[in-house]
Amino acid sequence: MHKYKIELVTASDIASFVEAVSAIPGRVRLMDDTGFCINGKSLLGAMAAVEWDTLYCESDDDIYSIIEKYCR
Repeated sequence: MHKYKIELVTASDIASFVEAVSAIPGRVRLMDDTGFCINGKSLLGAMAAVEWDTLYCESDDDIYSIIEKYCR
């Protein structure tokens, strides 16, 4: 598993993030500090996740090159 701290600020960020990760085979999850997670390929889930204090993206594969503009 690969885990990256990310930041999604605007609705455009959220939409482009979900579009980018939706093309990736395998699981992509958004997580908070407590381990609560949701499907990272879900637009509705990503919109809810931006309210979390800290946001991480976890994936089966190394997807840094795809999501690097959201990484912090």
